[in-house]
Amino acid sequence: AMMMIQESIFRMGIDYLDLYLIHWPLPKRDHYVEAWKALVDAQKLGLIRSIGVSNFLPEHLDRIINESGVTPAVNQIEVHPYWVQEDMLAANKSCGIVSEAWSPLGRGSAALKEDIIKNLADKYGKNTGQIILRWHTQRGIIPLPKSSSLIHQRSNIDIFDFSLTSSEIEQINALNRSDGRVDGQDPNTYEEFD
Repeated sequence: AMMMIQESIFRMGIDYLDLYLIHWPLPKRDHYVEAWKALVDAQKLGLIRSIGVSNFLPEHLDRIINESGVTPAVNQIEVHPYWVQEDMLAANKSCGIVSEAWSPLGRGSAALKEDIIKNLADKYGKNTGQIILRWHTQRGIIPLPKSSSLIHQRSNIDIFDFSLTSSEIEQINALNRSDGRVDGQDPNTYEEFD
């Protein structure tokens, strides 16, 4: 893993990476501790400034922290109005780990059409995506929305001139669903490379 990191940095023509994440724990394969230790070594060598993980549950976090003595800077997890993740956010926070949200608007546009989201957009003079992104930031999450459109990119950062009330945040939280995950991607069973 260390050789791959060094080779990737060399091919990119840079001296180091700012942030490097392990994408999935893949616990059935049981190599995530080994991969984490390689990132720790790469960080010690100055190849990576910050190291983190993605889709790691509390038991995965506990294991890599206990076996390496190093806590991830970031845990990038699925969070959106249909998958609120209160327990996971609390677990990250208790370890001092920053939570980033992948798919922060959900997949498709269903959450953008929810009445509570549309009503808040009207109230604050924002679009529905901005309401959801603000909901994330007020919950202490860094949302990572994808967009190739410069207009959407600018809109996505124009969320700091208003605040949702705690009641409004709770109303959005109430959209949570037990089956809210995108494609049922459970970190304990999901195998991205099958």
